[in-house]
Amino acid sequence: MVNFLNSIKSIFVPKSSKMTLSSDQKDQLNQAIICLLTEMVKADYVELTIEKMVLNTHLTEQLSLSRAKANQYLAQANITSEVSVSLRPQTEVINEFLSTEDKHSLLVQLWQIAEADGEIHLLETHTFYQAGEQMGFNKTQLDRICHPEDIIN
Repeated sequence: MVNFLNSIKSIFVPKSSKMTLSSDQKDQLNQAIICLLTEMVKADYVELTIEKMVLNTHLTEQLSLSRAKANQYLAQANITSEVSVSLRPQTEVINEFLSTEDKHSLLVQLWQIAEADGEIHLLETHTFYQAGEQMGFNKTQLDRICHPEDIIN
């Protein structure tokens, strides 16, 4: 848990440092990120307190959202997750606005939510790989996120 809290200190920035997002674009990006993270919390059909804590920490510290704004995004994400059959709408927005490095950071945090309860469910793994592939990462790159201890320097 401490490692996760330390890892969420970096802030997502648009693809290009010259790219400035409008208020609507920031809102769209935040909603896409929060929907994706919420999908991971719900992936194994068991919403555990620890996973919700990791998600809430991400929202308030990583995305610098107030508790009220985070709750608004979460309410919408919960509605979206009930009717959505695909991660594609979220990953398309994320691909439009985030750099490869920031998408990698997002995937690391997605995986940290999956493993927050100490076990990885098959549906969490499927959600992770599906999101990663839609964001342009291959299986080897995604495996490195899941198993950083296997990386040989």
